[in-house]
Amino acid sequence: MSEEQLYQKIYHVKEQLSELQHHFWNQYSDFETWYFWFNLLSIFLPLLILYVVADRKRLFEISFFGYTAHVLWSNIDSILSSNNYLVHPHSLSYLLPVGFTVTTVVFPVTFMFVYQYCTHRGKNVFIYFTGMSFLFAYGFGGISILLGLLEMHKGMNLFYLFLIDIVVSFLAYGFTRLFIKIKHDKRAVPEK
Repeated sequence: MSEEQLYQKIYHVKEQLSELQHHFWNQYSDFETWYFWFNLLSIFLPLLILYVVADRKRLFEISFFGYTAHVLWSNIDSILSSNNYLVHPHSLSYLLPVGFTVTTVVFPVTFMFVYQYCTHRGKNVFIYFTGMSFLFAYGFGGISILLGLLEMHKGMNLFYLFLIDIVVSFLAYGFTRLFIKIKHDKRAVPEK
């Protein structure tokens, strides 16, 4: 098969997949299902709570941590989903990336609260991140499986989610601390 033929075959399979996802969403995940409203609530409720609870004096720092966690988990979720390890059958829209509510909002906002709490009170973030990763993976992940919001294949399990949560939260913390250090570095300030 030539390069062009292979490309055309991939293109057509992707078009068929897109049509099937649209059809599935219309039948089982649209506005008339509780999945849609749960996903919508999973976006707006955490953001509303974040708006009320976030420390305004440290908003950029806390948001940077959350954004880093969001980017890391979203990319991991995209890789796992595209290889069928992790499947989110019911999304907010067939146009949005899979796992949109969990990796984009619920996980980052939850860990932003943990980050804010630990750094404000001098608690060990690694212990709290590990504990929250356990609760998030086995609690939220387990409930998501029971409710049909998450399916795992090819040996993927809740323990791997737990490990991914730990790695993502530790990396997000490391990147945040690095940028805080750079911000306070005297060499970074231009001379007048």
